[in-house]
Amino acid sequence: MILVTGATGFVGGHVVAALRSARKQVRCLVRDPRKASRLASWGCELVEGDLTDAASLRRAVEGCDRVI
Repeated sequence: MILVTGATGFVGGHVVAALRSARKQVRCLVRDPRKASRLASWGCELVEGDLTDAASLRRAVEGCDRVI
């Protein structure tokens, strides 16, 4: 599992698209899941949280091998 932060942004969205095209499992840390419907439609797992919130970041990285 690969965690991508910033996945709803321009660069992050392209990173996620490339990872999903390569059939990688992707988890995305998102502040507002309602704004991440495109990521969900690509088969990404969404975790609500923020990089500045240690608890949500711990939840997001659990079980991930890589973080982008």
